[in-house]
Amino acid sequence: MKTPRTDLQANTYEFETTPLVKATGFREYDARWWFGGPQYPKAPELNFLGVQALGLGLGTLIREMGVAPRIVTGHDYRSYSLSIKQALTLGLLEAGLEVHDIGLALSPVAYFAQFALDIPCVAMVTASHNENGWTGVKMGANKPLTFGPEEMGKLKDIVLNGKFNPQPGGKLIRVDGMRERYIADVTKSVKLSRKIKVVCACGNGAAGAFAPDALRAMGAEVIEMDTNLDYNFPKYNPNPE
Repeated sequence: MKTPRTDLQANTYEFETTPLVKATGFREYDARWWFGGPQYPKAPELNFLGVQALGLGLGTLIREMGVAPRIVTGHDYRSYSLSIKQALTLGLLEAGLEVHDIGLALSPVAYFAQFALDIPCVAMVTASHNENGWTGVKMGANKPLTFGPEEMGKLKDIVLNGKFNPQPGGKLIRVDGMRERYIADVTKSVKLSRKIKVVCACGNGAAGAFAPDALRAMGAEVIEMDTNLDYNFPKYNPNPE
């Protein structure tokens, strides 16, 4: 893997063959970049090879920390998030990690999967409340904790300076049914004494695949609003704030 650059232009040979990772994407507690696309005038801060470099860097850091090289991955609902996760997975595999992919998820579902599968590490591809065009990764290597400033600083140094340590033995395991396991777990001890009506407005985001069924399992009468998944977010940005 080449050392990432910060000055690449989109739609060029260099952009297709060299990792792009802007330093500004490494924040105190997670990572977030403007990924963009041809329809956006703003220049991207990250490309797919940059995401692969991030995965290799994360795998390198996990091994340096002495943590078992096993990780849960998931992704939010955007048109490009699955591709971002797949690029991240390539990097994790190059670092020799055993990757357990739970598919479409919410961040709490990815954290839940760490315990359900007894896996120490997590990488959840999500731009959180940001609008389309953004992407990011929430990471951790010591459940239930996620990365803080120290770990993010080390990861930034590894990735931006190309201090990668590829290892053999990478393995991908697809995990089905985590959505159902999560809903069953969070609702098992919550039963409403009387049925109440709940308006469940999800903004066409990933929560629409989880929240209505969870509320029904608790005994609520659910009135769904924009719960069908649509990564164009036609009504409003699904910001949980």
